[in-house]
Amino acid sequence: MLKNIHPLAAWYTPEIKDRNARILQRPKALTISNLHKTFEHKGKKINVLNSIDFTAYKREFVCVVGPSGCGKSTLARLIAGLETHEVGAIHIDDDLVDGPGPDRGMVFQSYSLFPWMTVKQNVMFGLTESGMSRNAAEAEAFQWIDLVGLEKFANAYPHQLSGGMKQRVAIIRALANQPKILLMDEPFAALDPQNRLKMQRYLLEIWQNIDITIFFITHDLDEAIYLADRILILEANPGRVQETLSVPLPRPRKEETLLSPEFLATKEYLEKLVHPPTTEVDMEDKLSMVRMVSVNSEVPDIF
Repeated sequence: MLKNIHPLAAWYTPEIKDRNARILQRPKALTISNLHKTFEHKGKKINVLNSIDFTAYKREFVCVVGPSGCGKSTLARLIAGLETHEVGAIHIDDDLVDGPGPDRGMVFQSYSLFPWMTVKQNVMFGLTESGMSRNAAEAEAFQWIDLVGLEKFANAYPHQLSGGMKQRVAIIRALANQPKILLMDEPFAALDPQNRLKMQRYLLEIWQNIDITIFFITHDLDEAIYLADRILILEANPGRVQETLSVPLPRPRKEETLLSPEFLATKEYLEKLVHPPTTEVDMEDKLSMVRMVSVNSEVPDIF
């Protein structure tokens, strides 16, 4: 009997297979085991996440995609320790997650910077709170600010920065405390396409130069393919793992990668998983059509 051949099998070159295999041989950075999460709504329990099992490895870049309502953001918040779950376990290295901790940094879609603090003060905040002296924290902050090219804006306030600059500050503020895992919940969703691509390049450059595992939530399939080593694909109602996909693209990734045949093939495959074609009409999506002009209107009917 012939084995099922994965639709992307032709794009996994020996070099890419070898790199993917080496990632899976690294120490475990994040382990999610039989995770279940429910919410209560109007007296009823809603199963949001069901039997989630996943392992991310040291210095791996993982993206999470799935349809609306599949629990992507909830999963990130559970890993961060910002919410609790009913069944299962989450470990960072060998440490059980039972609340927020310095081993995890988080970046949200909203910039979440302190508006009364300068760029430098925002980056220093976590360092001084953890007990570092002010002089040492300032020196450390300047290194991170230089890394993302914001040295000229060290004394600027958030309202004086562009959206992309604010998000760079949010990222380095999270990284300054040297977490083991950086959790990112659609951090670039509010940016225009040009700044979004620029921030993706910044993030890849940062990731390639520091010891960090990234767990990145996104609804943008192009973004997931461009950034990730592996993509965790969730399905909805309830949220469960549909597939874990190793991205068949070499590193480093470049802008030209977005137009490569292997990129386009991967996107087509993800589209079928995340947005499968259907012949059924979703009643929630069906518009109620009401004619807003008289049938005798002189305006020609162009529809």
